[in-house]
Amino acid sequence: MVFSVKENLSWPGLAVGDLFHRPRATLMVMVKGVDKLALPSGSVISYLLESAVPFGLDSVANSIHSLFPEEIPVVLQLVLSEERVYLVGKANSVFEDLSVTLGQVHYHLFQENSILSSLPLNSLSRNNGVDLLFLSELQVLHDISSLVSCHKHLAKDHSPDLYSLELACLDETGKHYGEDSEQFRVASNILVDILQKFAGDMYNLYGGNAVVELVTVKSFDTSLVRKTGTIFEAKQMKNPASPCNLAYNFEYLVIFNIIL
Repeated sequence: MVFSVKENLSWPGLAVGDLFHRPRATLMVMVKGVDKLALPSGSVISYLLESAVPFGLDSVANSIHSLFPEEIPVVLQLVLSEERVYLVGKANSVFEDLSVTLGQVHYHLFQENSILSSLPLNSLSRNNGVDLLFLSELQVLHDISSLVSCHKHLAKDHSPDLYSLELACLDETGKHYGEDSEQFRVASNILVDILQKFAGDMYNLYGGNAVVELVTVKSFDTSLVRKTGTIFEAKQMKNPASPCNLAYNFEYLVIFNIIL
């Protein structure tokens, strides 16, 4: 949100900006399994995210496409650990060569132009499944910025682009080795360096007209998620309390569709 104020802002999550200067790209990287990362002080605007609940950018993506139907903006949403990818608009052509499955990224990692040659692995192993997921997510970050650099015309159109990436590498590393382990410390330091490089590369590729957001979430508080209804068929109860044998759950909606 961009606005003008006369007094200093007390909340660190806001900054004063030009009302008529809209970013050409928004990038959100979510890192699961940690409350915070050791980023250099003063280099970012940060604030505490309390009572975090699962969220996504689907509504934002839909709004962008409805506002810019002819421009066809880039929308890329990727969760590599679940092999889940969502490409819309120009993203289909820009990222057609992007590895979006673990098998594809694993193959890419052992090629000559992968990031393995430039990373100080130390206690991490390229033969371990957890470490391989960590390296794979870093490789995808590198590949995204490399592909965008080959399509610099993206920064010149009028439609805002949207990138949403979810990283589970530190979460899995902490569960496997422990958060006090040397492997977790090494992985955290490497991730911070890669994220800073990724943010800087994307920011420069869009000529400084990009907003890079980093969200660190230890775990989501699912108890705060509002329960929703479902219209799917409910399971039949083994010992029904009613003679009609109706499956009924008070936590969900019951819809009776009567046609006369």
